[in-house]
Amino acid sequence: MLLLACAAAARPGSASGQTKADAGAGEATRLFAHGAELERKGDWAGAAAAFEAALAQDPGMARACDRLGFALGQLGRTADAIARFRQAAAMAPRLFDAHYHLGATLWWTRDLDGALAALQRAVELDPRHAEAQYYLGVVLRERGDTLGAVEHLRTSIQQNAAIARAHMQLGVALQTLGDLDGAEASLRKARALDADSDDIANSLGLVQMHLGHGETAIAAFTAILARHPDYEAARHNLGTAYLHGGDLRGAVEVFREVTRRNPRNAEAFYNLGTALKQQDDFDGAEAALRRATELDPALPEAHFTLAVVLWQTGRADQAAAALRAALARKDTYAEAHYMLGTILRQQGAAAEAIAEFRRTIALEPRSAEAHLSLGQMLERSGDTAGASEALAEAERLNARKADEQAAAFALSRGADKLRQGDVRAAIVELKDAVRLAPQLARAHYQLALALRQQGAQADARAHFAEAQRLAPWIEVPGVTR
Repeated sequence: MLLLACAAAARPGSASGQTKADAGAGEATRLFAHGAELERKGDWAGAAAAFEAALAQDPGMARACDRLGFALGQLGRTADAIARFRQAAAMAPRLFDAHYHLGATLWWTRDLDGALAALQRAVELDPRHAEAQYYLGVVLRERGDTLGAVEHLRTSIQQNAAIARAHMQLGVALQTLGDLDGAEASLRKARALDADSDDIANSLGLVQMHLGHGETAIAAFTAILARHPDYEAARHNLGTAYLHGGDLRGAVEVFREVTRRNPRNAEAFYNLGTALKQQDDFDGAEAALRRATELDPALPEAHFTLAVVLWQTGRADQAAAALRAALARKDTYAEAHYMLGTILRQQGAAAEAIAEFRRTIALEPRSAEAHLSLGQMLERSGDTAGASEALAEAERLNARKADEQAAAFALSRGADKLRQGDVRAAIVELKDAVRLAPQLARAHYQLALALRQQGAQADARAHFAEAQRLAPWIEVPGVTR
C-alpha cells in the first residue's frame, strides 16, 4: 500500500498541494536525521518511531524505509525488517544499503537463495564494499560454490584487510578445496586480527590436524575448552584429532564426553563407534553406530560403518541391508557399492557383485580395489579380455597409489624441513615429492617456496605456475593477481 501511495504522491498536483508536499518532505528529512541520531545513541525503538514518522510524511523516502528495517532488526523483529528492506529496494532499485541489508538478513535467516540474489545486486552496485563482498562469499560457500566464495572473500580482504572473519571464511573455503597451506595462512591472519575468537582457533586447529600437526591441533582444542568447556565443536574436533593421531583411548574418552553432554549428537556417536571399532570393541561400536542411525537416519557413513562391523562379526545379510540403507541415502557412495559387491561375491551372487564393482568404478575410477575385484570376477566368468583390462588397470593404479603415498611422506618431511629453516634438505625432499606425484599441487607450491628462499627465482616461478595450473585458487605469497 505504501508503494501505491508513493506513486500517487509523485503525480503533479496543484500549487497548494506542491507546497504541502515540500513541507512534508522537509519534515521527513528532519525526522530521518532525528532517527539517525537516536540510532547512534542505541535507542532503536525511538529510531524506529522516527523513521516511521518520516515515512508517514514522505512515503517515497526509501532510505528511511531501509533504516526502519535496520532498527526493526535490532529490536528482534526480523520478518518486519526483511519486509522493509524489500520495500526500500523496490522503491529505489539502486539503493545499495537496501539490497545489502536484505541480503545479510536473509543469510542470517538461512534463506540462501534470497540472500544470494540480494547480495549479488549489492556488489553490482558497490563492488568496493568489503562487507557485502564478505557476505556474498559466505553465502556462496554455504551453497557449495567454493571457488566463487574464494573470489569474493579475497575481494573483501583487498578492500579491507582488517576483517578477521573474512580471513577465517577464506581459510575454511581453501581447506575445502584442499589448499591447506593457503588455509593455514588465512587463518593465522584471522587469528592475528582477533586473538580471542574461539571459532578462528577451532578452524585453525582443524587445518593443523589435516596438515599432520596433531599435537599442535590438540593443544589448540584443549585451550579452547579450558576457556569454554561447552564449546561442543572444539570438543568433537579434539576427539577427531586423537583419532587421526592413533590415540584411540583418548578419542573414545572425548567422544563419550561429547555424547554425555549432548545425547542427541549423531555425529559424535558415529565417531565414537568408529573409534571403538578400531579398538576391536565390536559390541560397543555397534551400539554407538546404531544410536547414530537412530538419531540421524540420513547419515550414510553411520550405516556404512555399521555394515562393516556387522560383516566383521559374521552377519553378512545384516551388513548388506545396512549398506543398502547407506546407498538409499547416498547412491554416489562408492565405498558402500564396493563393500556391497564384496559381500555379494561371497554370497555367490556373481552378476550382482559385478554390477556393484562397475558402479564403484564409475563413481571412483581410481579405485584399484574395485578394478581388481572386477577383474577377478570377470576372469571367473570367462571374460578374459575384460578381466585382463581390469587387472592391468588395478596394477597401474596400485603403482600410482604407492607413488602418491611416498610423495605425501616426502612432502611432509620437506615442509617440516622448510619450517625448520633447512632449505637445502627441504628442496631434496620436495623435488622427490614432485617426481613421485607431479599432479600434486601442494608439492609444487612448497618446492617453489623453498626455491625462492634459496634464490632460484626462475625455478620458483615455474613451480608456482604449475601449482596454480593444478589448483587455480592457490595464491603466490607476495604476488597480487
